[in-house]
Amino acid sequence: MVWWMKHNPSKRMEGVFFGLETENDTVYETINVMYDCQNESYDGYDIRALVSAGVNIINVDMTIHDNGFFQKIKNDIDFFEKIPDNVSSVYIPIALSVTMSANNPFDFDERVDIIILKDVTSTDQLREFKKQNKKLSSMTILLWPPYLGIVDLNELIKISSGLILDPSMGDVFDVYYNVLKLCKDARKPVFYMDPFIVEDYYEGPSNDRELLIQVRKLIVNRFDGVILKNRGNRPPIEFIQSFIRATEVLEKNSNLMADYFNKSFPLLLPVLQPYSVALSASIAALTCGARAIFVFTSTGSSAKDLSCSSPPCRVIAITRNEKTARKMHLYRKIMPLLYQEKRLGSWQEERLARTVFGVKFCIKCGLLDYKAKLVVLAPTDQGAAYCNSFQILNVSYIMNSYLCGGEM
Repeated sequence: MVWWMKHNPSKRMEGVFFGLETENDTVYETINVMYDCQNESYDGYDIRALVSAGVNIINVDMTIHDNGFFQKIKNDIDFFEKIPDNVSSVYIPIALSVTMSANNPFDFDERVDIIILKDVTSTDQLREFKKQNKKLSSMTILLWPPYLGIVDLNELIKISSGLILDPSMGDVFDVYYNVLKLCKDARKPVFYMDPFIVEDYYEGPSNDRELLIQVRKLIVNRFDGVILKNRGNRPPIEFIQSFIRATEVLEKNSNLMADYFNKSFPLLLPVLQPYSVALSASIAALTCGARAIFVFTSTGSSAKDLSCSSPPCRVIAITRNEKTARKMHLYRKIMPLLYQEKRLGSWQEERLARTVFGVKFCIKCGLLDYKAKLVVLAPTDQGAAYCNSFQILNVSYIMNSYLCGGEM
Protein backbone atom coordinates (compact mmCIF):
# COMPACT_ATOMS: atom_id res chain seq x y z
CA MET A 1 0.00 0.00 0.00
CA VAL A 2 1.39 3.42 -0.89
CA TRP A 3 0.38 6.94 0.00
CA TRP A 4 0.40 9.36 -2.93
CA MET A 5 0.41 12.97 -1.70
CA LYS A 6 -1.13 15.67 -3.89
CA HIS A 7 0.70 18.96 -4.32
CA ASN A 8 0.34 22.02 -6.52
CA PRO A 9 1.91 21.09 -9.91
CA SER A 10 3.05 24.69 -10.49
CA LYS A 11 5.32 24.39 -7.44
CA ARG A 12 7.11 21.32 -8.75
CA MET A 13 10.74 21.82 -9.83
CA GLU A 14 13.07 19.01 -10.92
CA GLY A 15 11.17 16.26 -9.17
CA VAL A 16 10.95 18.15 -5.88
CA PHE A 17 7.61 19.19 -4.42
CA PHE A 18 7.13 22.49 -2.63
CA GLY A 19 4.18 24.55 -1.51
CA LEU A 20 0.65 24.02 -0.29
CA GLU A 21 -1.30 20.82 -0.75
CA THR A 22 -4.22 21.66 -3.01
CA GLU A 23 -5.98 18.27 -3.00
CA ASN A 24 -6.56 15.50 -0.52
CA ASP A 25 -3.93 12.80 -0.27
CA THR A 26 -4.75 9.60 -2.17
CA VAL A 27 -4.09 6.05 -1.01
CA TYR A 28 -3.38 3.54 -3.77
CA GLU A 29 -3.85 -0.17 -3.21
CA THR A 30 -0.55 -1.36 -4.67
CA ILE A 31 2.43 -3.42 -3.64
CA ASN A 32 5.03 -1.67 -1.51
CA VAL A 33 7.89 0.31 -3.06
CA MET A 34 11.41 0.22 -1.62
CA TYR A 35 13.92 2.63 -3.16
CA ASP A 36 17.65 1.86 -3.04
CA CYS A 37 19.51 5.18 -2.81
CA GLN A 38 22.58 5.27 -5.08
CA ASN A 39 23.29 8.96 -5.56
CA GLU A 40 25.20 11.05 -3.03
CA SER A 41 23.59 14.24 -4.30
CA TYR A 42 20.16 13.29 -2.91
CA ASP A 43 18.89 15.56 -0.14
CA GLY A 44 15.85 15.82 2.09
CA TYR A 45 13.73 17.35 -0.67
CA ASP A 46 14.56 14.44 -2.99
CA ILE A 47 13.46 12.04 -0.25
CA ARG A 48 10.24 14.06 0.05
CA ALA A 49 9.72 13.79 -3.71
CA LEU A 50 10.20 10.01 -3.60
CA VAL A 51 7.80 9.61 -0.69
CA SER A 52 5.27 11.91 -2.35
CA ALA A 53 5.44 9.71 -5.46
CA GLY A 54 4.80 6.52 -3.48
CA VAL A 55 8.05 5.18 -1.98
CA ASN A 56 7.55 3.90 1.58
CA ILE A 57 10.92 2.23 2.33
CA ILE A 58 14.33 3.86 1.78
CA ASN A 59 17.28 1.44 1.49
CA VAL A 60 21.04 1.97 1.74
CA ASP A 61 23.31 -0.77 0.37
CA MET A 62 26.20 -1.02 2.82
CA THR A 63 28.00 -3.52 0.58
CA ILE A 64 28.61 -0.57 -1.76
CA HIS A 65 28.46 2.57 0.40
CA ASP A 66 30.20 3.56 3.60
CA ASN A 67 28.84 4.70 6.96
CA GLY A 68 29.10 8.35 5.93
CA PHE A 69 26.64 7.80 3.06
CA PHE A 70 24.28 5.95 5.40
CA GLN A 71 24.36 8.80 7.93
CA LYS A 72 23.63 11.30 5.16
CA ILE A 73 20.57 9.40 3.92
CA LYS A 74 19.34 8.91 7.49
CA ASN A 75 19.70 12.65 8.14
CA ASP A 76 17.87 13.40 4.89
CA ILE A 77 14.95 11.23 6.03
CA ASP A 78 14.92 12.98 9.41
CA PHE A 79 14.96 16.33 7.60
CA PHE A 80 12.05 15.27 5.38
CA GLU A 81 9.99 14.21 8.40
CA LYS A 82 10.59 17.60 10.03
CA ILE A 83 9.65 19.71 7.00
CA PRO A 84 6.75 21.85 8.26
CA ASP A 85 3.49 21.40 6.36
CA ASN A 86 1.30 24.46 5.87
CA VAL A 87 -1.66 22.10 5.77
CA SER A 88 -1.50 19.48 8.50
CA SER A 89 -1.62 15.85 7.43
CA VAL A 90 -1.42 12.47 9.10
CA TYR A 91 2.13 11.32 9.86
CA ILE A 92 3.52 9.10 7.09
CA PRO A 93 5.83 6.43 8.53
CA ILE A 94 8.86 5.90 6.26
CA ALA A 95 10.92 2.76 6.91
CA LEU A 96 14.73 2.76 6.67
CA SER A 97 16.47 -0.44 5.60
CA VAL A 98 20.12 -1.37 5.05
CA THR A 99 21.66 -4.10 2.89
CA MET A 100 24.68 -5.86 4.35
CA SER A 101 26.71 -9.03 3.91
CA ALA A 102 26.58 -11.72 6.59
CA ASN A 103 30.38 -11.79 6.29
CA ASN A 104 30.75 -8.08 7.07
CA PRO A 105 28.05 -6.93 9.54
CA PHE A 106 27.61 -3.38 10.87
CA ASP A 107 26.00 -2.00 14.00
CA PHE A 108 23.21 0.54 13.51
CA ASP A 109 21.08 2.74 15.70
CA GLU A 110 17.40 2.29 16.48
CA ARG A 111 16.27 4.23 13.38
CA VAL A 112 17.04 1.24 11.13
CA ASP A 113 13.90 -0.86 10.77
CA ILE A 114 14.87 -3.62 8.31
CA ILE A 115 18.06 -5.56 7.53
CA ILE A 116 18.53 -7.09 4.05
CA LEU A 117 21.11 -9.83 4.56
CA LYS A 118 23.23 -11.21 1.71
CA ASP A 119 25.60 -14.20 1.43
CA VAL A 120 23.63 -16.58 3.66
CA THR A 121 23.63 -20.17 2.38
CA SER A 122 22.50 -22.25 5.38
CA THR A 123 20.46 -22.11 8.55
CA ASP A 124 23.59 -22.74 10.62
CA GLN A 125 25.20 -19.64 9.10
CA LEU A 126 22.15 -17.49 9.88
CA ARG A 127 21.95 -18.79 13.45
CA GLU A 128 25.66 -18.10 13.94
CA PHE A 129 25.20 -14.59 12.52
CA LYS A 130 22.44 -13.89 15.04
CA LYS A 131 24.51 -15.39 17.85
CA GLN A 132 27.52 -13.20 17.04
CA ASN A 133 25.43 -10.04 16.48
CA LYS A 134 23.02 -9.84 19.40
CA LYS A 135 21.82 -6.34 18.53
CA LEU A 136 20.93 -7.31 14.97
CA SER A 137 19.39 -10.67 15.87
CA SER A 138 16.16 -9.11 17.15
CA MET A 139 15.67 -6.95 14.05
CA THR A 140 13.54 -7.69 10.99
CA ILE A 141 15.87 -9.58 8.63
CA LEU A 142 15.02 -10.18 4.96
CA LEU A 143 17.29 -12.75 3.31
CA TRP A 144 18.75 -12.14 -0.15
CA PRO A 145 20.13 -15.60 -1.03
CA PRO A 146 22.87 -15.92 -3.68
CA TYR A 147 20.88 -18.71 -5.38
CA LEU A 148 17.73 -20.77 -4.83
CA GLY A 149 19.40 -24.17 -4.72
CA ILE A 150 20.11 -23.93 -0.99
CA VAL A 151 19.45 -27.33 0.60
CA ASP A 152 17.62 -26.02 3.68
CA LEU A 153 15.96 -23.01 2.02
CA ASN A 154 12.61 -23.93 3.59
CA GLU A 155 14.08 -23.70 7.10
CA LEU A 156 15.88 -20.46 6.21
CA ILE A 157 12.57 -18.91 5.18
CA LYS A 158 10.94 -19.98 8.44
CA ILE A 159 13.59 -18.44 10.72
CA SER A 160 13.94 -15.23 8.71
CA SER A 161 11.49 -12.33 8.32
CA GLY A 162 11.14 -12.62 4.54
CA LEU A 163 12.93 -13.03 1.22
CA ILE A 164 14.40 -10.93 -1.61
CA LEU A 165 14.37 -12.39 -5.15
CA ASP A 166 16.09 -11.04 -8.26
CA PRO A 167 16.30 -11.94 -12.00
CA SER A 168 19.69 -13.66 -11.61
CA MET A 169 17.88 -16.52 -9.83
CA GLY A 170 15.70 -17.38 -12.84
CA ASP A 171 12.38 -16.66 -14.51
CA VAL A 172 9.50 -15.47 -12.33
CA PHE A 173 7.04 -18.15 -13.47
CA ASP A 174 9.34 -21.15 -14.01
CA VAL A 175 11.60 -20.90 -10.98
CA TYR A 176 9.94 -18.77 -8.31
CA TYR A 177 6.66 -20.65 -7.94
CA ASN A 178 7.79 -23.17 -5.31
CA VAL A 179 9.82 -20.57 -3.41
CA LEU A 180 6.88 -18.16 -3.34
CA LYS A 181 4.62 -20.95 -2.08
CA LEU A 182 7.06 -21.70 0.74
CA CYS A 183 7.08 -18.03 1.73
CA LYS A 184 3.31 -17.67 1.59
CA ASP A 185 2.79 -20.87 3.59
CA ALA A 186 5.17 -19.48 6.23
CA ARG A 187 3.43 -16.06 6.01
CA LYS A 188 6.67 -14.26 5.12
CA PRO A 189 6.84 -11.23 2.77
CA VAL A 190 8.66 -11.44 -0.57
CA PHE A 191 10.20 -8.49 -2.41
CA TYR A 192 11.40 -8.49 -6.03
CA MET A 193 14.53 -6.61 -7.05
CA ASP A 194 15.04 -5.80 -10.76
CA PRO A 195 18.18 -3.62 -11.14
CA PHE A 196 17.30 -2.46 -14.66
CA ILE A 197 13.54 -1.88 -14.58
CA VAL A 198 13.88 1.90 -14.10
CA GLU A 199 16.55 2.39 -16.78
CA ASP A 200 14.67 0.19 -19.27
CA TYR A 201 11.56 2.31 -18.75
CA TYR A 202 13.32 5.52 -19.80
CA GLU A 203 15.19 3.93 -22.72
CA GLY A 204 12.59 1.64 -24.31
CA PRO A 205 10.23 2.82 -27.09
CA SER A 206 7.21 0.95 -25.66
CA ASN A 207 8.00 1.53 -22.00
CA ASP A 208 4.44 1.67 -20.64
CA ARG A 209 3.48 -1.63 -22.29
CA GLU A 210 6.61 -3.38 -21.02
CA LEU A 211 6.01 -1.98 -17.55
CA LEU A 212 2.47 -3.40 -17.50
CA ILE A 213 3.83 -6.84 -18.44
CA GLN A 214 6.42 -6.72 -15.66
CA VAL A 215 3.96 -5.45 -13.07
CA ARG A 216 1.45 -8.15 -13.99
CA LYS A 217 4.03 -10.81 -13.06
CA LEU A 218 4.46 -9.19 -9.66
CA ILE A 219 0.70 -9.01 -9.06
CA VAL A 220 -0.05 -12.56 -10.25
CA ASN A 221 2.75 -13.99 -8.10
CA ARG A 222 1.57 -11.94 -5.09
CA PHE A 223 4.84 -10.20 -4.31
CA ASP A 224 4.61 -7.93 -1.28
CA GLY A 225 6.92 -5.29 -2.69
CA VAL A 226 9.48 -4.24 -5.26
CA ILE A 227 12.97 -2.76 -4.87
CA LEU A 228 13.86 0.03 -7.29
CA LYS A 229 17.19 1.70 -7.96
CA ASN A 230 18.38 4.40 -10.33
CA ARG A 231 21.87 5.71 -11.01
CA GLY A 232 20.69 9.06 -12.38
CA ASN A 233 21.04 12.40 -10.64
CA ARG A 234 17.30 12.91 -10.27
CA PRO A 235 14.76 10.69 -8.50
CA PRO A 236 12.76 8.66 -11.09
CA ILE A 237 9.45 10.26 -10.11
CA GLU A 238 7.70 9.64 -13.45
CA PHE A 239 8.59 5.94 -13.39
CA ILE A 240 7.40 5.45 -9.81
CA GLN A 241 4.08 7.13 -10.57
CA SER A 242 3.64 5.00 -13.72
CA PHE A 243 4.49 1.88 -11.72
CA ILE A 244 1.87 2.73 -9.10
CA ARG A 245 -0.79 3.44 -11.73
CA ALA A 246 -0.05 0.08 -13.37
CA THR A 247 -0.31 -1.86 -10.11
CA GLU A 248 -3.53 -0.05 -9.20
CA VAL A 249 -5.15 -0.99 -12.52
CA LEU A 250 -4.08 -4.63 -12.31
CA GLU A 251 -5.10 -5.01 -8.64
CA LYS A 252 -8.63 -3.85 -9.51
CA ASN A 253 -8.91 -6.69 -12.03
CA SER A 254 -8.07 -9.36 -9.43
CA ASN A 255 -10.65 -12.02 -8.55
CA LEU A 256 -11.03 -11.35 -4.82
CA MET A 257 -13.23 -14.37 -4.13
CA ALA A 258 -10.80 -16.74 -5.87
CA ASP A 259 -7.83 -15.16 -4.08
CA TYR A 260 -9.40 -15.80 -0.68
CA PHE A 261 -10.45 -19.40 -1.27
CA ASN A 262 -7.18 -20.29 -3.01
CA LYS A 263 -5.50 -19.17 0.19
CA SER A 264 -7.84 -20.69 2.77
CA PHE A 265 -8.83 -24.06 1.26
CA PRO A 266 -5.34 -25.69 1.24
CA LEU A 267 -4.75 -24.86 4.92
CA LEU A 268 -4.22 -27.83 7.20
CA LEU A 269 -6.20 -27.98 10.43
CA PRO A 270 -5.88 -26.88 13.14
CA VAL A 271 -5.13 -23.26 12.20
CA LEU A 272 -3.55 -21.02 14.84
CA GLN A 273 -6.20 -18.82 16.45
CA PRO A 274 -4.72 -15.40 15.49
CA TYR A 275 -4.59 -16.45 11.84
CA SER A 276 -8.07 -18.03 11.93
CA VAL A 277 -9.51 -14.75 13.25
CA ALA A 278 -7.76 -12.87 10.42
CA LEU A 279 -9.20 -15.30 7.86
CA SER A 280 -12.66 -14.84 9.39
CA ALA A 281 -12.35 -11.05 9.21
CA SER A 282 -11.36 -11.29 5.53
CA ILE A 283 -14.30 -13.49 4.55
CA ALA A 284 -16.62 -11.23 6.55
CA ALA A 285 -15.34 -8.20 4.64
CA LEU A 286 -15.73 -10.08 1.35
CA THR A 287 -19.32 -11.19 1.96
CA CYS A 288 -20.62 -7.91 3.42
CA GLY A 289 -18.91 -5.66 0.86
CA ALA A 290 -16.75 -3.80 3.38
CA ARG A 291 -14.62 -1.00 1.97
CA ALA A 292 -11.84 -1.38 4.55
CA ILE A 293 -10.61 -3.49 7.45
CA PHE A 294 -9.25 -1.76 10.55
CA VAL A 295 -6.80 -3.69 12.71
CA PHE A 296 -5.32 -2.55 16.04
CA THR A 297 -1.78 -3.81 16.53
CA SER A 298 1.18 -3.22 18.83
CA THR A 299 3.84 -5.45 17.27
CA GLY A 300 2.43 -5.76 13.74
CA SER A 301 1.69 -9.50 14.05
CA SER A 302 -2.08 -9.10 13.64
CA ALA A 303 -1.56 -6.89 10.58
CA LYS A 304 0.81 -9.46 9.08
CA ASP A 305 -1.72 -12.26 9.62
CA LEU A 306 -4.41 -10.14 8.00
CA SER A 307 -2.17 -9.37 5.01
CA CYS A 308 -1.59 -13.11 4.52
CA SER A 309 -5.32 -13.92 4.66
CA SER A 310 -6.07 -12.40 1.21
CA PRO A 311 -8.13 -9.41 2.43
CA PRO A 312 -10.55 -8.19 -0.27
CA CYS A 313 -10.10 -4.51 0.59
CA ARG A 314 -7.68 -2.03 2.11
CA VAL A 315 -6.31 -2.78 5.57
CA ILE A 316 -5.76 0.19 7.88
CA ALA A 317 -3.38 -0.85 10.68
CA ILE A 318 -3.65 1.55 13.62
CA THR A 319 -0.77 1.44 16.10
CA ARG A 320 0.84 3.55 18.81
CA ASN A 321 4.32 2.20 18.06
CA GLU A 322 6.22 4.26 15.48
CA LYS A 323 8.67 1.48 14.61
CA THR A 324 5.84 -0.99 14.14
CA ALA A 325 4.14 1.46 11.78
CA ARG A 326 7.27 1.69 9.66
CA LYS A 327 7.84 -2.07 9.48
CA MET A 328 4.29 -2.74 8.32
CA HIS A 329 5.30 -1.48 4.87
CA LEU A 330 6.63 -5.01 4.32
CA TYR A 331 3.14 -6.46 3.88
CA ARG A 332 0.61 -6.32 1.04
CA LYS A 333 -2.48 -4.13 1.38
CA ILE A 334 -1.43 -2.73 4.77
CA MET A 335 -1.63 1.02 5.36
CA PRO A 336 -0.07 1.88 8.75
CA LEU A 337 -1.48 4.79 10.72
CA LEU A 338 0.31 6.11 13.80
CA TYR A 339 -2.13 6.98 16.60
CA GLN A 340 -0.58 9.37 19.11
CA GLU A 341 -3.56 10.67 21.08
CA LYS A 342 -3.71 10.39 24.87
CA ARG A 343 -4.63 6.90 26.02
CA LEU A 344 -8.13 6.66 27.51
CA GLY A 345 -8.94 4.80 30.71
CA SER A 346 -11.59 2.48 29.28
CA TRP A 347 -10.63 0.04 26.51
CA GLN A 348 -14.08 0.45 24.93
CA GLU A 349 -13.54 4.22 24.72
CA GLU A 350 -9.99 3.72 23.45
CA ARG A 351 -11.15 1.32 20.75
CA LEU A 352 -13.87 3.73 19.61
CA ALA A 353 -11.41 6.66 19.56
CA ARG A 354 -8.91 4.73 17.42
CA THR A 355 -11.66 3.62 15.05
CA VAL A 356 -12.90 7.20 14.64
CA PHE A 357 -9.31 8.33 14.00
CA GLY A 358 -9.05 5.81 11.16
CA VAL A 359 -12.49 6.68 9.80
CA LYS A 360 -11.69 10.41 9.65
CA PHE A 361 -8.48 9.66 7.77
CA CYS A 362 -10.30 7.38 5.30
CA ILE A 363 -13.05 9.94 4.69
CA LYS A 364 -10.45 12.63 4.03
CA CYS A 365 -8.71 10.41 1.47
CA GLY A 366 -11.94 9.26 -0.15
CA LEU A 367 -11.56 5.64 0.97
CA LEU A 368 -14.83 5.67 2.93
CA ASP A 369 -18.11 7.54 2.98
CA TYR A 370 -20.84 7.64 5.62
CA LYS A 371 -22.73 4.75 4.00
CA ALA A 372 -19.72 2.43 3.84
CA LYS A 373 -19.22 -0.72 5.88
CA LEU A 374 -15.97 -1.71 7.51
CA VAL A 375 -14.62 -4.57 9.60
CA VAL A 376 -12.82 -3.71 12.85
CA LEU A 377 -10.37 -6.37 14.06
CA ALA A 378 -9.36 -5.72 17.67
CA PRO A 379 -8.68 -7.39 21.03
CA THR A 380 -11.68 -7.80 23.33
CA ASP A 381 -9.66 -6.17 26.12
CA GLN A 382 -6.38 -4.31 26.43
CA GLY A 383 -4.55 -7.27 27.97
CA ALA A 384 -5.23 -9.68 25.08
CA ALA A 385 -2.13 -10.97 23.30
CA TYR A 386 -3.65 -10.67 19.81
CA CYS A 387 -6.75 -9.47 17.98
CA ASN A 388 -9.29 -12.11 18.99
CA SER A 389 -12.53 -10.58 17.72
CA PHE A 390 -13.98 -8.48 14.90
CA GLN A 391 -17.09 -6.39 14.23
CA ILE A 392 -18.88 -5.38 11.04
CA LEU A 393 -19.83 -1.72 11.41
CA ASN A 394 -21.29 1.14 9.42
CA VAL A 395 -19.38 4.43 9.25
CA SER A 396 -22.42 6.50 10.22
CA TYR A 397 -23.03 4.25 13.25
CA ILE A 398 -19.41 4.71 14.38
CA MET A 399 -19.56 8.48 14.09
CA ASN A 400 -22.92 8.66 15.89
CA SER A 401 -21.56 6.52 18.73
CA TYR A 402 -18.55 8.79 19.02
CA LEU A 403 -20.54 12.03 18.99
CA CYS A 404 -23.10 10.70 21.46
CA GLY A 405 -20.49 9.33 23.85
CA GLY A 406 -21.51 5.71 23.35
CA GLU A 407 -19.57 2.50 22.77
CA MET A 408 -19.02 0.23 19.80
